[in-house]
Amino acid sequence: MEKKSRKGYSSQEKQTEANRRYLANNPETRERKKISNLKSNGKKYIKEFAQLSDLEEFKEFIKEREKILKK
Repeated sequence: MEKKSRKGYSSQEKQTEANRRYLANNPETRERKKISNLKSNGKKYIKEFAQLSDLEEFKEFIKEREKILKK
């Protein structure tokens, strides 16, 4: 059986540099990536580190944001 060669870059460093170039040339994608990272970090914080007082504060933030978005 023939061994399939890996498609793409030969090293992780080259792939990382290509990703960096792509994001530099595509501001919409950069913004979506930023939002995705913020969302992920927020979820992780709430699930793993937030105390009860933090959750109450977030509830207030959510209520305020909902009011803004409903207008």
